[in-house]
Amino acid sequence: MPEPYRVALYYAPEADDPLWARGCSWLGYDPATGGDLKQPDIAGIAAQVTEPRRYGFHATLKPPMQLTAPFERFLDETRHVCRDLKPFAMPRLDVTLLGRFIALCPSAASPELHALADACVASLDAYRRPEDEAAQARRAAGRTDSQRRNVAKWGYPFVMEDWRFHMTLSNPSADERLMDAARQHFSEALSLPRRVASVAVFVEPAAGEAFHLFERIGFGA
Repeated sequence: MPEPYRVALYYAPEADDPLWARGCSWLGYDPATGGDLKQPDIAGIAAQVTEPRRYGFHATLKPPMQLTAPFERFLDETRHVCRDLKPFAMPRLDVTLLGRFIALCPSAASPELHALADACVASLDAYRRPEDEAAQARRAAGRTDSQRRNVAKWGYPFVMEDWRFHMTLSNPSADERLMDAARQHFSEALSLPRRVASVAVFVEPAAGEAFHLFERIGFGA
């Protein structure tokens, strides 16, 4: 494939997990095929999920970045990192209001999830091309001291101690009716136990295009 504009490492439910199908249908986009999906019959949903739709159904582990090396070399290193990881239980996820948007968030703290995100950020940071000073300044504007330090060191404010697992379901300022609809839409899938057993590599083929799921890399393989 051509070199992507940006790559990211995400948590994405396994292909046979009902949560994957539910999440993709909610956003109206399947990042595995790049195709549109029929959304649930909820008034105004398409206009309220335009931002998360472009990135695909996911939780961020290593934020989108341009690469300093060929994509294949980055993939090889990601596989190397994943070989040393072991599957672990995912806490139950709940539909919550996170700031001004709706998201799926863990119902309990998970040191394993946080360690996974930290490993993805730190172990693969040599492959991240730093943004220019102007872009870094925009990312750091209005952030806390630790978030500004994160931007300077890791290129993004919400990593390490400032990271929080979340799967975004709406644009900011989503209304309460959409939150009620999300609880109903995801209820059955969220009741199932699940394990984290892979990291998903997503690519942005060209600037501004929708992200595609390129590969799920299993742990211990």
